[in-house]
Amino acid sequence: MNEKKDPVTSPLQWLWRGALVLFATSILLNLAVSFLRPIMPWLIGGVILGIVLWAAILIIRWRQSRW
Repeated sequence: MNEKKDPVTSPLQWLWRGALVLFATSILLNLAVSFLRPIMPWLIGGVILGIVLWAAILIIRWRQSRW
């Protein structure tokens, strides 16, 4: 009555499911890259701007803490 059923019973099914997961992952990654490509310069610019602001804040705080 309460039999525990194994979802993957043979190595062939295990390989098939693994191949399907890899295939779906590659398709989704390709879609994500194609959707992000138009806004990639804005994303990179935002990251660079954030790093520059963070460095400026660190320098300002360091110069104020010397006195």
